[in-house]
Amino acid sequence: MMAQFGFIQGRVTKTPSKKILQYFPVNSWRNEFSIAPKLKFNFIEYFGERIKNLKNPIWSKNGLKEINYLNKINRLRSHTFCDDFFIHHKLLSYPESENYFKNLRKNLSIIGVKIYVLALFEKSEIKKNNLDKYIPKLKKISKIFHEKKIKLALESNLDAELIIKLIKLIKSKNTFIVYDTGNRLKRNNLQYNEILKLKKNICHFHIKDKNWKGENVVLGKGAVNFNKIFNAVKKIKYRGKFTFETNRGKDPFITMKKNKEFIKKYYKKII
Repeated sequence: MMAQFGFIQGRVTKTPSKKILQYFPVNSWRNEFSIAPKLKFNFIEYFGERIKNLKNPIWSKNGLKEINYLNKINRLRSHTFCDDFFIHHKLLSYPESENYFKNLRKNLSIIGVKIYVLALFEKSEIKKNNLDKYIPKLKKISKIFHEKKIKLALESNLDAELIIKLIKLIKSKNTFIVYDTGNRLKRNNLQYNEILKLKKNICHFHIKDKNWKGENVVLGKGAVNFNKIFNAVKKIKYRGKFTFETNRGKDPFITMKKNKEFIKKYYKKII
């Protein structure tokens, strides 16, 4: 099988500060569409910021048209959208959440996005003691996106058993998880077993490396065992896509090129 790889918007662009990881390049987002094929990527994973940014093309008709045009001339395809908005806003009490999701669903369908990644951290973090409170809300969100055949992929640091329980309680064939190799770093190579447990519940992978301090580092410099990760990917017969959510290093373009080469050597072992 031929894998398809993408990268999160902003990861091949320099940021105002090295401390900034998730960054929408307001003045240069268009440039990344021509950079992607040079690095032999298949798609760019768009993302929504913690505070809604109306300069992000995802929120305007002209912006959406431009995304479609840039994809076409660069032979890219839309695949995923990662939403950080509810990291900064409480999902359970946000007053306009239904309108927010319906509007976003309409926009994502215009550009052909297949997977909506909902990041559930900080102000919207799901834990064992509040899991039941999230079920009704996530059921509604899943239904909203299912109407346009867009998968809902939850991003959470819940243990594998609780993720499986959560998805079962939502009772929707449209709800999955995105597996983040860095955020879900475990000691004693437990990620291999975790991926096997989650198997059919995984619809997408975010690739990153972290050290034991929790810092996002250049691939190969952290503690993630990518050999184990990709052996597990092979074991579960995963056929989805992978997004690089990686550290930019000193030069974002060169670092991304090296990151891609780093991952390909592991991926080639399993095909």
